[in-house]
Amino acid sequence: MKSAPMLALLVAMFTHPLPAGASASLEATAKSLQRDQDPVIVRTGLLTGLGDHETSRYRLYAVRQGRLEPIPFQFDARGADGELVLSEDGTETGFTFDDDDELVFMAKDTGDRAANDLLPAALELAVVDRAHGGTGWAYLIHFAEDPPSRSPVRYATFDTARQEARGLTYEVSYSHDRSNFLGRIRIVPRDGTAETLIERLRMRISPTFALLWTTVQPTLTEESFSVAPDGVKNGPVRAIRRVRQSLDLGPMFPDVPNGRVYTYYYATSFQTPVRFSIPWLALKALRDFRYESVEELGSHGEDMRYWDAANREGVAFDGSERPAATDADHDWWVVSSARGMCMQAFVIPEEWRSRGIKRGIVFNASGTDLGAGYSLLRMTNLERAGTYDLASVFVFLPRPYRSGDESEALDALRDPLHTEVHVVAPFVRRASATR
Repeated sequence: MKSAPMLALLVAMFTHPLPAGASASLEATAKSLQRDQDPVIVRTGLLTGLGDHETSRYRLYAVRQGRLEPIPFQFDARGADGELVLSEDGTETGFTFDDDDELVFMAKDTGDRAANDLLPAALELAVVDRAHGGTGWAYLIHFAEDPPSRSPVRYATFDTARQEARGLTYEVSYSHDRSNFLGRIRIVPRDGTAETLIERLRMRISPTFALLWTTVQPTLTEESFSVAPDGVKNGPVRAIRRVRQSLDLGPMFPDVPNGRVYTYYYATSFQTPVRFSIPWLALKALRDFRYESVEELGSHGEDMRYWDAANREGVAFDGSERPAATDADHDWWVVSSARGMCMQAFVIPEEWRSRGIKRGIVFNASGTDLGAGYSLLRMTNLERAGTYDLASVFVFLPRPYRSGDESEALDALRDPLHTEVHVVAPFVRRASATR
């Protein structure tokens, strides 16, 4: 007797008409895509030609060894304002998608291209690495009723009570006070016992403003921000956390950026894109700007080493040497030990780089003050007020760093994957043969 999932597939095949423009034939092709860190985000306006738009009636599959296997996926809704629809408790619920929502899955979960005699009517999602070559495929199938079970795999969750995110390879804890800053980061090895890698994220921002006869030089830290929860979603592929963040620099600068900040937690990484607004008055009054963001290692730094593109041999935190080229522009760095590795990438606008603004390196190896991080250099070179997009990405692996580990994470930032959506259908003769 056929399994329940296969019966459901056969029911779908016999009860759905072939979509207009469907492909009559497919040739099986082996997956060649090699991108393990990349999420695939498909705008739902591309998902046409199958069934209705009820998310609960869809399943996503990959072909492995000639068989369809369910893979983790989620639909994320966006409201009329363009913001993601989240909730207080993070529960995933079904909805009717329109053209502006998102289908999300991981590139690593794609499989081979299906043979023409394997599929019911489906949407084929071809995920293509245009920069390096390689393609993987996934198949979105609609079920009129009684859809089969989804993949049981869940990659990340956010616990609102504990203020903690957990992926397959990491745990991240946030403070419970109003600033809600990022605190401890732990590596989760294969045996599941988490070990602390980073004790705390510290931030120092020191702008100097000159207005008429007054000079203002506030010193801000990670505790200077006020953060309020603004929604969570726990899906199988990613957990999403949104907060409302504000910063008060006084009545002279009422337009200092206050707004929503998202963090997306995946299996082995999390990322925080930020839209940063610089008011005209603040830019004109700016005379100096110092920014540092440092991951403190605490007592765990004694057996750790530091790497970046200019320090390929690694630098120990024992004070015996210093990294080279600390004031060059760095887009990534790594700290690593036998417990595991943490890579951070910091994305700044190309306009900033063209003006000579750099991402410098902070390296502390004295006493208990061990840590590494970023500084921003030459911010006074910025000439245009306005809104800019930045992003911070952390990647965690439960093993020591190996040269080249940074490449794939950087590929996701520099050379995003491309997804092509095709409507496919089985041969009619397969239906008659199976009857």
